[in-house]
Amino acid sequence: MFRILSLLVIGISFMAAESRDLTNLPVWPKQFKWWSAGIPAGYHCTHIIEPADPHTWKDNYFCWEAGCTNPEIRWSSAGPIAGMRCTQIIETADPHTWRDNYLCVPTWSHYHFQWSSAGPIPGKSCIQWLETADPDTWADNYLCADAGSGPIW
Repeated sequence: MFRILSLLVIGISFMAAESRDLTNLPVWPKQFKWWSAGIPAGYHCTHIIEPADPHTWKDNYFCWEAGCTNPEIRWSSAGPIAGMRCTQIIETADPHTWRDNYLCVPTWSHYHFQWSSAGPIPGKSCIQWLETADPDTWADNYLCADAGSGPIW
């Protein structure tokens, strides 16, 4: 039964992917941006929030250029999202329940994100996620992936 459901989810994801312009997806990291002060002009974003963290995490966004196809990136502060490929976003030094936070992409996505709470990952292109108002060692946190990933030609 699980195998049938998995195949159904993959089939639905593939059909959804086929109905979008996947050649216009944002290119990593050039057309992405981390922003910790609201949504920046010229971008569409996913809201990155940890409700249990008191250090101004209510105005943080992971964004892509507005002229690109929506890459359907989603955030969860309550575990991985079913039917998506998720990357755990964790800062072990932060005591405010960061162990259950995930950035997720559709299964068809060519973004294969990796997270580091100890600086950029060698061989990957990385974007720093910094909330300057949070004192819990966020200065060395990076979301990384292969340079140029995204568009499906």
